[in-house]
Amino acid sequence: MMGKFLPRRLAAKAWWGAACLALGLLVACQTAPITGRSQFILIPESSDAALGLEAYNAILAESEISNDPALNGRVREVGHRIAAISPNPDFDWRFTVIKDDNPNAFALPGGKVGVNTGLFTVAKNDDQLAAVMAHEVGHAVARHGAERVSRAVLVQAGLAAILAASKPKEEGQPAEAEPNQNAIYLQVLAAAATLAFILPFSRDQESEADHIGIRYMAEAGYDPRQSVALWKNFKAAGGNRMPEFLSTHPLPDTRIQRLEALAPSMMPIYEANRR
Repeated sequence: MMGKFLPRRLAAKAWWGAACLALGLLVACQTAPITGRSQFILIPESSDAALGLEAYNAILAESEISNDPALNGRVREVGHRIAAISPNPDFDWRFTVIKDDNPNAFALPGGKVGVNTGLFTVAKNDDQLAAVMAHEVGHAVARHGAERVSRAVLVQAGLAAILAASKPKEEGQPAEAEPNQNAIYLQVLAAAATLAFILPFSRDQESEADHIGIRYMAEAGYDPRQSVALWKNFKAAGGNRMPEFLSTHPLPDTRIQRLEALAPSMMPIYEANRR
């Protein structure tokens, strides 16, 4: 029964999900800085910042904070210098170094940024550190966290609408079979939505943060060419990476190519602001 039911219902009722998407995009559009991309964000900025602070404090409570004055000084100096030229210098910007060998950093809504000590194995100078910090500032200013939550809510609403509209109506359908069928149906739709909508969108946000970041680092007086050098360092560091279509982040080669294309146009901005 499921083999006949799923294709017919999906084809007949998929417009419910599309209607949810269209309605959401109409009522919650904003514009990302630098790129001008239209964004779908349901969460008010005040709530966004409060949630970011709560998550930040929770992460720090479970992490070992670095007391290295040199590392903390560099991260705060570079971070605040970039935040100052962003559209949101009035955010409650906080930059914290965390003892973690993983070469990574993160940004949370409202300007909360964490940098792992492991990042300094690939960020060889302050310009390369600036590439990371500007990327994270870009995430915060573009409100990528709130946008991801809003997209997830929209996807869930669309899946629920499709599922509700696709419940079998035929007489003789065993009542006890419907929950199992619905569960399988929802899993299939959720997997398809992740591959077709969630993961590509996450990669697009990462590329957008790279674009915003290289502009911000140039405006703050850091050499934009060093963003390319940073990702070459990441690539050289190796590590296991899943195929790009299954990942939330672009592969280093993809990022290197895009940053190499952007860097020449950023050089005049850097030359005008270098210190």
